[in-house]
Amino acid sequence: MKKLTKEMMRWFIAVAAVALFFAVDGGQQSAMAMDLQADDDEIASLEEGPIVRRRLLYRSGRLEIEPKVTFTTNDALIRNILPGVALNYYLNNAFGIGASFGFGALHMDTSLKRSMEDTLTRERLEDTSYSRIGWASDVSIIYVPLFGKFSLMNSVITHYDLHLFGGMSIVNEVALSALGDDGNEPDPVLGGIRPGGMFGAGMRFFMNDSLALNFQVRNNLFPRAQLSQGSAEPGLKNTVMVSVGVGIFLPGEVQISR
Repeated sequence: MKKLTKEMMRWFIAVAAVALFFAVDGGQQSAMAMDLQADDDEIASLEEGPIVRRRLLYRSGRLEIEPKVTFTTNDALIRNILPGVALNYYLNNAFGIGASFGFGALHMDTSLKRSMEDTLTRERLEDTSYSRIGWASDVSIIYVPLFGKFSLMNSVITHYDLHLFGGMSIVNEVALSALGDDGNEPDPVLGGIRPGGMFGAGMRFFMNDSLALNFQVRNNLFPRAQLSQGSAEPGLKNTVMVSVGVGIFLPGEVQISR
């Protein structure tokens, strides 16, 4: 009887060991199958999804408030400096809508204007009048075709973008006499509100998640006459403006792509 009991115990231990072996091996195979399935899903997801993951979306769904200063560059007689502000809202990381306004606070005579005033007689100057920009505004559609980041001196990493924009503009011109109050009334044709078109490009350099340094060049195309000696006829002219500003992005947190 003892012998039979020992024999049964041996068989029981052997069967239990074999069963345990197959259970462990099956669990490992199941785990490996699940890992392979997960890897396949991840590979499929990588193939179907965007190439770059966890990308910082500096513009998407954000409002940009940009105090800026604008300078006209191709005026023949009077250069204009316009402090102002721009508001841009980005629907996603590539497209946005914007509006800007600048007030003509400062004006500088060009060398051509000074030379002309030194050359003309007082009688001629009495009938001479000029135009300068009183204010300028525009609305535009913005497209960002290029963005990325670069390292500066191998120590500072900054994000940047190249943006293009275009839309409608309104420029208010002011007419003034060459001799001021001592001259005749300026030609009224030189002044007034001028609707036109606008297009340009710019570069933006992000200093941190919420602040960016902006450089832009825009061309305003509108009817204009900068000089009159009695009977000027405004024609369609290009007025190039360069601006420098600081963009403040709201909300402060940057979205991250999946």
